[in-house]
Amino acid sequence: MKKGLLCFLLLIAAVAWWAVSRHESPRLQTTEEYAPAAYPADFDERLLRVGGMQLNRRAPMPVKLHWQTAEKHPSLGHPDARKGGCARFCNAGPYPAHFLRFGGGSPQFFHQNLLAATELPLVLRHPVTGDVTAGVAEAWATTGKTVWFRLNPAARYTNGRPVRAADYLLAALLQAEQHCPEYEALASAAEKMEVHGDHLLSLTFRQESSILRAAQLLQPAEPGFYSGFGSDFRETYAQRIPPTTGAYHICKLEKGRLVVLQRIRNWWGEPLPVCRGRFNADTIEYHFLNSEAQVWEFLMRGRLDAVQTRNMAAWQQYYDSNPSLQHLEYDAEYPLPPYGIALNASTLPDLELRRGLLNAMDMDTAVQHMFRGEGRRLRTFHSGYGTLSPVHTPEYHYAPQQARAHFAAAGYTDAGTDGILKHEKTGARLSVRLLYSPGDKINAMVQALVQSAAACGAEIQPEPVPWQVCQRQMQENRHQLVFWAVPVPEYPAPARLLSPESAESPFCLHADDMAEALRSFQSATSPESALARIDQLVYEHAIWLPGWKENRVCIAHWPQLRIPPSPWCFDALDAHLFWIESEK
Repeated sequence: MKKGLLCFLLLIAAVAWWAVSRHESPRLQTTEEYAPAAYPADFDERLLRVGGMQLNRRAPMPVKLHWQTAEKHPSLGHPDARKGGCARFCNAGPYPAHFLRFGGGSPQFFHQNLLAATELPLVLRHPVTGDVTAGVAEAWATTGKTVWFRLNPAARYTNGRPVRAADYLLAALLQAEQHCPEYEALASAAEKMEVHGDHLLSLTFRQESSILRAAQLLQPAEPGFYSGFGSDFRETYAQRIPPTTGAYHICKLEKGRLVVLQRIRNWWGEPLPVCRGRFNADTIEYHFLNSEAQVWEFLMRGRLDAVQTRNMAAWQQYYDSNPSLQHLEYDAEYPLPPYGIALNASTLPDLELRRGLLNAMDMDTAVQHMFRGEGRRLRTFHSGYGTLSPVHTPEYHYAPQQARAHFAAAGYTDAGTDGILKHEKTGARLSVRLLYSPGDKINAMVQALVQSAAACGAEIQPEPVPWQVCQRQMQENRHQLVFWAVPVPEYPAPARLLSPESAESPFCLHADDMAEALRSFQSATSPESALARIDQLVYEHAIWLPGWKENRVCIAHWPQLRIPPSPWCFDALDAHLFWIESEK
């Protein structure tokens, strides 16, 4: 009897311990300091063999430089923000196919969430003042075509090892040896990268450029983690989590379902102006859900703390059943991805045909179907960059008569029994394929475009495929039309989006005037006019149908998640301005 009672009490204690531990906040990783890992024994020899630009690890110290710092830059976080708690969100895109920091092809949109939390660049643009402000570099300077960065000696990776200037050189070396597009972009813009001691790094451009552009091209590689990096890195490193410089590290993965970030305790970057009051949650869960209905179900069951939404009817329905659900809505200025339809100039080489297709696709009606009157069209390819963005560029409106005139100029004059035009010489139908990743809203967009094009004599064949398949076909140049957008940096990078050599560009446009415009942007003393010229050429070559812009932020959330409105960013969730007021 006594033995049975003892077993029962032990069972009760075990259950109690499990219940407590299940709801206990996870222990935060702390950035303890560790000795740096050794560089490869043949590091210097390999640097000498790199082509395209000069890489030097042992350059002499420079003459006196005029350093700039972020000493007087304002903080971004809200003064009431507090640390702690777990924030749970859903991610609209697919589960990441890899976690490579470079060499992985086009970035996925979830990579932006990861990078915002786990990677701090050398410097970045202060979203309030517009000035260059501190990241991993505590100071910066320019002399002619050379940009200098003095690294913060306190900077640490998430594995506790220090960030050193030669780590940026190591990343460039690995990218060059494995023919990564990141190195191609770096070498096309710069002629020399040099390290001057542990904390001083310089990049010399081929033509004068900006500090922000230099920071955009450079990233570090922690030598211990990358010691096994080789030709098979896309397989061996795809699911490995690299040490990074940001406030969070990935602590848990459930493939296809969940990614969990954990805050670094005593993170070295907390005192920086752009980091104070941000990155407050102890953990952040990103749930990958299959449908909007499932997202709302998770929110109402308390398994999510917030949902970004444009479905006001759904929000009102759920609010009526639970008035404690809150709603935040505001406009924000931020760099906008060029959502829209990209036309492949390689597989659709006839300019008149491309112009006809742009006049035949009624994107205005498509956006109305998607957002029920609340969506707004993009008007420029580069949007959300403040004074840098072109004010307005010419655009193709839905115009059936103009579409048919362009099609006739391309040789499509005869209509078949179904109304689709045929080529007067070959008899080929005017039929093009539209590649896209399906979703409720995207399906509505595609259907509207198919119907409007058919009324103009063009057949659009929808090809719904998973995101990874869409990405692969685009990189293999097998597409004609593709619904496309990629995450964009905080400073314009038009070559990355439009150069035919870029693995991230779907346009495959080989045009001398565009190539010259992209080169001019790198050295432009007035980047505004250079960017406007590029946008004008996007129109003239008829390679892009503008989609919609999403700077209207609509968030449904529970009261414990505090979200301060912020006019300078996409929204307070992506900018990590939020905090948890109280646990459930």
